[in-house]
Amino acid sequence: MATNNELLDDVIFAARSGDLDDLKNANPIADYFVTKNDMGNTALHMASANGHEEVVAWMVEKLAESKGDQLKAAVNVQNEEGNTPLHWGALNGHLAVVEILVKNGADCKIKNKMGKTPIYEAQQRTHEKVAEFFLATMIDEEPDEPVDEDEQFVENGYQKQ
Repeated sequence: MATNNELLDDVIFAARSGDLDDLKNANPIADYFVTKNDMGNTALHMASANGHEEVVAWMVEKLAESKGDQLKAAVNVQNEEGNTPLHWGALNGHLAVVEILVKNGADCKIKNKMGKTPIYEAQQRTHEKVAEFFLATMIDEEPDEPVDEDEQFVENGYQKQ
């Protein structure tokens, strides 16, 4: 029987190497995906950094089942340098990983200890598709076009006078 530290090491190694079968066979509780090792990284950091989208998707699914409303906090876990899994995915240009993380609450505006956001990391490394995704995501947060208050007033069932 593996100790907690051995299991954590196995989970992090499987995530880093992208071995979804080994990860599933380890049968860890979801907390292991966001538990920091001696270097301050998590399994989610490792899978994200290495672009293992299937592993990231599976871990995020298990975290969602386990954490519920706390999923956003879980996917935004920071290592000792303040990097989130999204920082690592963006830094290394792994668009599919970035999309999964953002869809599940990862915050592209979190700054690491150097003051860098995941958006900055993607731009610095010229990962254009990742940077464009972030920009599109941020634009989607804003209304597509200005709201015509008179039109909105009528659509809500009120009469213009």
